[in-house]
Amino acid sequence: MSLIPYWVPNLHPLLIHFPLTLLLVATLVDALGAWRPAHASVRDTATWLYCGGAILAIVAYFSGLDAAQAMRVSTDGRAAVDAHFTWADRTTWFFVAFASFRMAMSYIWFCTTRWVAVVSVTVALAGVVMLTITADNGGRLVFRHGLGVASVPTSGQHWTIPGRSGDETPAR
Repeated sequence: MSLIPYWVPNLHPLLIHFPLTLLLVATLVDALGAWRPAHASVRDTATWLYCGGAILAIVAYFSGLDAAQAMRVSTDGRAAVDAHFTWADRTTWFFVAFASFRMAMSYIWFCTTRWVAVVSVTVALAGVVMLTITADNGGRLVFRHGLGVASVPTSGQHWTIPGRSGDETPAR
């Protein structure tokens, strides 16, 4: 019995959304903590979100490596896979280092000044930019190169939205 559904080519598409979400929420919570640096609970929440996001990013990173090795890819697709891998590598290890720094900042050095919080958010925003580039490259693999997407057999019928006739064109 397989742990993944039959319609999923590998674990990577199921796993990748968790670190994305945790790291983005961590940055938002961190920004809130920079606005109110005296609240250690907000800072600590951001730290734990960064740690969880970094751990899940490692899991997603290795699942992506496994997925890339198992797929047959065209020459154009290979260049896109390489770009996604390069950015995933940079982003994953950036957030691992940053989460480690945040743990030290929160539980060893007890840094609570506003300027430290602002610098932390600024560094985290750089990571979010890296995360965005990585996600964009991953999206290109799916939507431009069709990796991980099974073709749907055509039956001659088209799906329509209930309550609408098939001859209407949707508004743009």
